[in-house]
Amino acid sequence: MKYPITLIAIVLFFASFTLLPSQKNTLNNTLTLTASTKTANPGSEICIDVTTRDFNQILSMQYTMKWNTKALRFKELRKFGLAGLTAQNFGQNSADKGILAFSWYDQNLRSVTMPDGSSLYQVCFDVIGQSGDKSYIQFTGSPTAVEISNADGGLLELNGVTGVVKIR
Repeated sequence: MKYPITLIAIVLFFASFTLLPSQKNTLNNTLTLTASTKTANPGSEICIDVTTRDFNQILSMQYTMKWNTKALRFKELRKFGLAGLTAQNFGQNSADKGILAFSWYDQNLRSVTMPDGSSLYQVCFDVIGQSGDKSYIQFTGSPTAVEISNADGGLLELNGVTGVVKIR
């Protein structure tokens, strides 16, 4: 009689994880950020838009942006389109090395949803490279690790779409 009871206990244990209704997560597990691609003349100023897709119930996010300092020199941040976002959300200490840290959270702790294609902010540069040079604008996890959380407490992956500044 020992075996049937064990078997029933195993079946009940297994069933509790497979037969109970699961809570359906309607949120996407990936956030897409896109840096725009533009062409500029040497000596001009260029601003790169950072837009989003699947920005659904985002509670917080952090990451790093990088670029080629031989082609672009960081100038400023502007056109903040995300609630509570200011220049203070960016670590600009290493901007002269082509590194811009980013960290933001919803101060109301309610999460934020934005339509696809919404602009979060602009990063502006002085174009210091020569004709034919280019710089990729990349989203990375170094030195600031990528971490994006949603209202469900889940961590999302970052799909960073690299932009390019081509110098004429």
